[in-house]
Amino acid sequence: MTTSEPMACPVDPTAAEAMECPANPGKEFDEKDLQEKQEMQEDIDHSKLLPIPAPPHHSYFGLLGHSPDLDSTLPVKSYWKFMDEYAPIYQLDLAMEHPRVFVGSRELVNEMADDSTYIKFTHRLHQEMRPVFGDGLFSAESTDKAWWKAHRLLVPAFGPIGLSKMFDDMQDLSAQLVLKWDRFGPEHEIECIEDMARLTFDTIGLCAFGYRFNEFYSKEPHPFMKQLKESIVESGKRANRPDIVNLAYYRDEQHRQDNIKNMRELCMKIIKDRDEHPKPDAKDLLNVMLNGVDKETGEKLGVDNVIYQIPTLLGGGYETTGATLCFIYYFLCNNPDKLAKAQQEVDEIVGDKVLTYDMLRNLKYLDACMKEALRLQHPVSLLTRFAIKDTVLGGKYFIKKGQMVSGIWRHFHRDPKVWGEDADEFRPERMLDVNFKELPPNSWKPFGDGLRACIGRGFAEQEILIHIAMALQKFDVKKVDPNYEMQLTGQMGVKPVNFKIRVVRRKDRTLNVGIPGGGTTQELKNTQQAKQQAQRQQQNGASAAQEAKKPVSVFFGGNMGTSESLVQDFERSAPTFGFELVDNQDLDAAIKDKTLPTDRPIVIIIPSYEGRPPDNAKKFVAWIEQMAAKGDKLPPGTKFAVFGVGNSDWTHTFHKVPKLVDLTLEQLGAERIMEAGFANVKRDLIGPWEAWSEKLCMTLSGATSPTNLDRAGVDVHIEKNNLTTLPQALGGEQMAVGVVVGNRELADTSIGAAKRHIEIRLPLGSEYKPGDYLIIQGRNPDETVFRVMQRFNLGGEDVMSVQSSKKDFIPTQPMAVEHFLRSGVELAQPITKRQLAVLASWAEEGSVERTQLEKMHDDDEYQQLLDRRYSVIDILEEVPGLTLPFGVYIDLLLPLSPRLYSISSSPLDPTNKSKGYPVASLTYDIVSHASSARPKCPSGSHRTPKPPSSCSPPGTGIAPMRAFIQERAAIQRAGERKLGPALLFFGCRHPDKDYMYRAELAAWEAEGVVEVIPCFSKPTEEGQQQQQPGRHVPDALWDASRARLGSVPGGRQRVYVRERGEAGE
Repeated sequence: MTTSEPMACPVDPTAAEAMECPANPGKEFDEKDLQEKQEMQEDIDHSKLLPIPAPPHHSYFGLLGHSPDLDSTLPVKSYWKFMDEYAPIYQLDLAMEHPRVFVGSRELVNEMADDSTYIKFTHRLHQEMRPVFGDGLFSAESTDKAWWKAHRLLVPAFGPIGLSKMFDDMQDLSAQLVLKWDRFGPEHEIECIEDMARLTFDTIGLCAFGYRFNEFYSKEPHPFMKQLKESIVESGKRANRPDIVNLAYYRDEQHRQDNIKNMRELCMKIIKDRDEHPKPDAKDLLNVMLNGVDKETGEKLGVDNVIYQIPTLLGGGYETTGATLCFIYYFLCNNPDKLAKAQQEVDEIVGDKVLTYDMLRNLKYLDACMKEALRLQHPVSLLTRFAIKDTVLGGKYFIKKGQMVSGIWRHFHRDPKVWGEDADEFRPERMLDVNFKELPPNSWKPFGDGLRACIGRGFAEQEILIHIAMALQKFDVKKVDPNYEMQLTGQMGVKPVNFKIRVVRRKDRTLNVGIPGGGTTQELKNTQQAKQQAQRQQQNGASAAQEAKKPVSVFFGGNMGTSESLVQDFERSAPTFGFELVDNQDLDAAIKDKTLPTDRPIVIIIPSYEGRPPDNAKKFVAWIEQMAAKGDKLPPGTKFAVFGVGNSDWTHTFHKVPKLVDLTLEQLGAERIMEAGFANVKRDLIGPWEAWSEKLCMTLSGATSPTNLDRAGVDVHIEKNNLTTLPQALGGEQMAVGVVVGNRELADTSIGAAKRHIEIRLPLGSEYKPGDYLIIQGRNPDETVFRVMQRFNLGGEDVMSVQSSKKDFIPTQPMAVEHFLRSGVELAQPITKRQLAVLASWAEEGSVERTQLEKMHDDDEYQQLLDRRYSVIDILEEVPGLTLPFGVYIDLLLPLSPRLYSISSSPLDPTNKSKGYPVASLTYDIVSHASSARPKCPSGSHRTPKPPSSCSPPGTGIAPMRAFIQERAAIQRAGERKLGPALLFFGCRHPDKDYMYRAELAAWEAEGVVEVIPCFSKPTEEGQQQQQPGRHVPDALWDASRARLGSVPGGRQRVYVRERGEAGE
């Protein structure tokens, strides 16, 4: 979790000048870049600035500044109080060279994130922590050689690959806590922070150092935990006291030194045990720290540094993660509907099985609960940066060079301009993918940012999800005291006081449910097919090894080790396509001679970190940008392909750097081998990479089909059962069931397609607004489903389960086969050439089936298949003698894509309620059924316009316009606010045949809600004697723009156009 901030932090005025990097003598970024930024001083007009407010002094006539005025037990409480009074900014005199500035709005924090003006430095707290953490990652200067070595070695270990290796140990310790709670019984009062701290402390010890503190097997916490906690607290107090005052606390300092000595002895013992009893296969970080060699310096960390890293990693993570777990339980217990929703998701994803690593990515609502808890109550207090030059904050506040500026998490995470008027409420839905991606930059920053951001973010998130999932799988949870309100304590971080919970084992859960090794799991078979695939892969590899290999270079960037893991995968797979990886290095090292290879293709793998390049690619990105700015070109023969890695949590900078590299290299004259590929580590890293890298190798080799086709297929276990499951869609998101409560015809087929109005009662708690979509999950026809089941000898009650798959839509937990085929996959999608090649690979050499399938791969034959829209099942019926495993068949299919429809109603209208449930209406041409639905907010959806507006929908595009107008009517009737005039330009064919919602529109027009201008393209029937000319919306809009819209006061107008599926402003 995020490292803690001090309550008062005097800054070294010279720190802003000392940014050379002895650990990276070849890197000029820190020193040179910072110097350039400092020299680019702003031209500041002080006459337009406002003074930063400050509270009055209340103690010692202000001689000691504001320090004595801070709450001694919870200093951050004073910061919150001051921000409530002086928002969005104030300053305090804390015995620094400059007053310390505090900000509480997202807008000001967003300015703080500008690296050209503000940067992170170590400060008073780090200095006071040096005796505890030495030159560990927390307290060492960013310019220290030791800090850079540890950073480069440890960051990759916390990447997705490293975390997957730690999953089993994390689960082991969560299982211990779950069993402990179960055995203590339902009346046992659990002191939440105590058990959460023990869990997180033990987890870091085991996963990082292979050391079991065995916190759940002793009444008192391990002495190391107590010593570390006391040392951290005292260090924080020393950072909050003037130096002269600290002299009076010599007994406390002596106790701190005794604790440090005892901790160091245990750290030395842990290291000695590993030296004497090596564990080369251990998945922890201790092997990396003791044996890893830094690529830049060629050096190891050294025993002394490892001794300091042990308390650093423990201290930086166990209390913050433990407190966060408590906050999650608190908010869930206070919101039973959210708790039920989280538990329902666990039941659907995990069920009564043992939680697996692959299941974590599908726990989206649980992840949203974690994010929302971190937003409402962060375990740390402040996000701090320093100005590297004189500047202006927020357009009106002067900040001096070297001045400390701290964002208060509690306030900017609750900024109503970002989070709405319900910013103080716990609403995890705002953190789901669709809403989270729409957040403005730097709205949610619980893990800090920049070079010194939390190194263990992924570790903490994984640990939290594992524990909460296992607890909700097993127990019902509630507060001991229903009236308990959050009470906090803490010097640097905050944690709850006296927060107790009870857990009751759920009725359908046994003691060992969900416990690794304690429950039964489905054994996945099909061994013969697995052997067959393995033999083919071995044969393919042997034949490929005999061919001469073509050289290829792979250059990568990355701070987390993810890119390097992809390089290793490419190194293993490239030989099967006739390639040899001859040059593998990071991007900065690749351009040490200021050039790129021209005698072989270059594969570039690079991520984007909040829109910035990784540490080992900064020089590369700067180099190509400088060349492009000068108009230079790369040497002829430079060929490249880019694969980008990113995390969709960083919405506004997602894949920014890979796209920049791809476009800039092309601008420099390099030849792009193929279009760039992209992966989202939040969802699926390996699947997109495998598809892209395979296509790349095929492009380079000139192959028309993959060499290694045996990668297709999953092992499926089929058993007899009677099981039904709700469908999943949109990458695993659970769909909810809606009930059709109204269905009426708006226009018949006498002129164009029939049009209908349908009303769907949504699940309780669903929310939507005009401009939103409703997702309708379709189904495959019964006839097609039965054809597939007959082809693979499957019955109506058969249940399928897959051991593992990189595709979210393939179920890893038991699901009815018939349901999966009907609602899970596209059965009628036209077959691709790659699918044909996979089918051919399963036919015997020289067989009739092989010849038949290979013939279909011919361009002319294949075009005929496309013209007839032949799917995979159609081809299988054409080749009945082909033996194809069911697992290969489903692995060839795509997920069944849901369809999006614009909502044509407003939730503000009282008629859009049914038995207390929200109702959403749809307007569209043909409705077969709408059995499952969920509201989804589209990117760029529109609020009801207040300025004068005009709307122009064609055909059933009336849907969002009707929603906007219905909402205007509700607002006008309620008298909530004054609305500007609105004109609706409605394009139809005939006034009596397809003028949809005519009566409603007339009623709204009579109320003054909207003025309707209908435009009929065919106002009279064919054959009538008096033919009236048709009129179209563009003509009417043009006439109105000249005659009416131009006269609107102030000229403020909005035009909303609905055409072919999108509503635009």
